Amino acid sequence: MQDLETIQQQWAHEIPDLDTSTMALIGRMQTIHKQLTDTMSKTFRRFGLTDAGFDVIATLRRSGSPYRLTPNQLLAQMLVTSGSMTSRLSRLQKQGWISRSADPDDRRVSWVQLTEKGFTQSEEVLRAHVATQQQLLAPLGDEHRKQLTELLSAFENVLQ
Repeated sequence: MQDLETIQQQWAHEIPDLDTSTMALIGRMQTIHKQLTDTMSKTFRRFGLTDAGFDVIATLRRSGSPYRLTPNQLLAQMLVTSGSMTSRLSRLQKQGWISRSADPDDRRVSWVQLTEKGFTQSEEVLRAHVATQQQLLAPLGDEHRKQLTELLSAFENVLQ
């Protein structure tokens, strides 16, 4: 991939009055997003999970005992979109991470719950995930991480 400075120089040559500073900033954010996603995906793959699968497991685990939610509750609390939730849950069930059951009092309701394996391994994968995040951010130092968090939070608020 061509570096952003080269792209900016090319645009400056082609359209000299075009301010490409926003292009460079957004481009950096996109590049960082891809690098972060790729690195964290490697951690999840060590446990046989996709990013979306990890999100299901993490959402169930942080929900507290009995580590059980309906699919709609899962979607409302997850950090990813709803795309192909059924196939995602089927894959996790085949891998032994979750079980699915009908509500005995209301047949329209189904439950998704961590299995014993899912409960035990959720802590392992979460610890590995946090270690990966810490490793990625360690070079920044505490003050830069705080500043970056504040800037990104402000930008996120603007977008909402």
